[in-house]
Amino acid sequence: MRRGMRPLLALAVTLGASTVAHAHSVHAGLSADGRLVVSAAPAAGLTRFDPHARSPPHRLPSAGGTESTVSVLIDHAAMESGLAPSLLRAVVQQESAFNPAAVSRAGAAGLMQLMPGTARRFGVHDRFDPAQNLRGGAAYLAWLLRHFNHDTDLALAAYNAGEGSVHRHGNQIPPFAETQAYVRSVRRYEAQWIRKLRAE
Repeated sequence: MRRGMRPLLALAVTLGASTVAHAHSVHAGLSADGRLVVSAAPAAGLTRFDPHARSPPHRLPSAGGTESTVSVLIDHAAMESGLAPSLLRAVVQQESAFNPAAVSRAGAAGLMQLMPGTARRFGVHDRFDPAQNLRGGAAYLAWLLRHFNHDTDLALAAYNAGEGSVHRHGNQIPPFAETQAYVRSVRRYEAQWIRKLRAE
């Protein structure tokens, strides 16, 4: 987690800067002495972030991956919402592969793939802001856990298919292949993160 602090600051400052709202993309990284470098042009060692990307979720190309750059934000959102960090990481991994610029074909956006209505419901004004997206998504997941009596599988099914769909199917995981595969996948990621976090 400590190793991800500097990249996290670079990402947070870059994505939070006002220039991102107007620029098509921005490149950011750290110099050898740890200073933040932001450029409109590509350069060696800089990662391109495009908050206006309209593509299915994918991994941003970077040497160390993007998981470490958002790990501190994930931990903070988990602590605020009362979620286990391993569960929140698993959902982020499944939803966006840790890509803060991810947009699905259905219009879900950001690290936790929030739809516009869900974002408004939980006070997220900018779905591409990693901190806002994580806070809103974590708050929604925590709400679902309370709503379904802390049944994690049902909460995950509702995160994927909507709480109404879970209710319509008798408070069971809906018989949709996508939703059932989603729950299994998140639970696998969660188990992996539990082991990884314990080893750190």
